[in-house]
Amino acid sequence: MVGQIVEFLQTHDVVFRMIIGVLFLGVLVALFFIAKKYETSHVSNTKKIKKMAAIAILSGLSVALYYFPKFNLPFLPTFLEFHFSNVPILIGGFLFGPVSGSLIVVVRFLAKLPATSTLGVGEIMDLIIGISTVLIAAIIYHHHKSKKNAIIGMAASAAVWTVVAVLINWLFIVAFYIELYFGGNTAAFVSILAMVPGVSETNYMGPYLLFAVIPFNLILSTLVSIITFFLYKRISKLYEHDFSHHDKNENHGIEEKA
Repeated sequence: MVGQIVEFLQTHDVVFRMIIGVLFLGVLVALFFIAKKYETSHVSNTKKIKKMAAIAILSGLSVALYYFPKFNLPFLPTFLEFHFSNVPILIGGFLFGPVSGSLIVVVRFLAKLPATSTLGVGEIMDLIIGISTVLIAAIIYHHHKSKKNAIIGMAASAAVWTVVAVLINWLFIVAFYIELYFGGNTAAFVSILAMVPGVSETNYMGPYLLFAVIPFNLILSTLVSIITFFLYKRISKLYEHDFSHHDKNENHGIEEKA
């Protein structure tokens, strides 16, 4: 029975991938509509401007962190680079809501695209992963703001991050990368996976996902979650303090004019 299922999936591989891709896109769209209810929209003009300024700063930080610090691990392919550009994205999602966090992801994507070193493949992957993770984390946190929900949200985002990375690599990213970057030369792609156990031209996808994509994304998502956990409260207090100070000054000025 299992053999028949495997044989069926192999025979109808393209159709199966299309179905999974459509389902994934449907889940992402559904998450976005759910996210809208957790986004604060009824605020004063002053707070809107302040929010826009904060989002712009977080977007700039996210772009900067795409480039530095950046490092590799010796047991992973060199093109899998660690960067912490998702930290400002998660902080923005926790501060303002899942839609605002997604906006930072889009800004990062557009800013990074002209300087791509992977013909846009890496940027597309980071865009999908970034939106998926910030939607999940921010929805969970904004459902009931608490330290416990923040931890649950970050843990869920790390899990979603890894699952989405595996899915999109399997669905189209690896194929795009081989076609666009190596001109369809699978052997050239496999040659840079020398450190991956059991990799070959005929069976590279499984070992690559298991020994490269999963550990890379698990490590990176965990590090991003830990850093966000320790930074968010401090940044949140700083932002709220700045708001309170501004509002007091604004109110004081109104009272004097009255």
